[in-house]
Amino acid sequence: MTGGVMLEALIALPVVLAVGLMVVQWAFVHEARAFVSHATLMAARAGAVENARTGPMRTALARALTPLKAPERRVTDFERRFSLQSLPEVFAHSRIRILNPTAEALRDHGRRDADGRIYLPFRDVHLGSTGPGPRSGLNLADATLLRVQVTYGYPLRVPYGGALILAAARAASRFDPDVDLFHRRLLATGRLPITTTATVRLQSRVFEAEANLPEQRQLPSVPRDRPSSR
Repeated sequence: MTGGVMLEALIALPVVLAVGLMVVQWAFVHEARAFVSHATLMAARAGAVENARTGPMRTALARALTPLKAPERRVTDFERRFSLQSLPEVFAHSRIRILNPTAEALRDHGRRDADGRIYLPFRDVHLGSTGPGPRSGLNLADATLLRVQVTYGYPLRVPYGGALILAAARAASRFDPDVDLFHRRLLATGRLPITTTATVRLQSRVFEAEANLPEQRQLPSVPRDRPSSR
């Protein structure tokens, strides 16, 4: 009888241990998703006041993700971690995509400044035309919403639990048509892709020559949301 119990324990213990480690790893993933969601909002807000340029958005994203590593009590320690760890990691393992406005929206509602530069306005958009543009299908108010999508590769470091989650994610990615090469590269390097979006109202002009606006045909299929009030 005792031998049978020991045998059952030997069989069940690895399973229970693996499940427990997966739960621990998934709790860290859930926490990381909250950080990435907040960081995406910070990136969008930075882009709203910086002409929708990805450089300031990437810096804001890295700064907001810095506490995910470990909380720092001193400003100098925080800035050191931001410069030496967070910023290089964001450059290597994250992607920022502008979902709105699009190049078509700029063609529909763009104006020229005194220097001849084409830009998308942001002031008094409620006074503009309410009709949809012929190319974008958006009116001026909707065209001046900045919508940003961030994909961040979160490293899974819990022993066994992280490896099992990664194996499941890699297997699922083979049957998902929305998984692109960037996602596959993150999975191959032991990182789980976390994707979030944020929408804010533009607070600066978007210039055609500065912003990397996508064509509508390049956009992924993602649900619409409203501007954040935070």
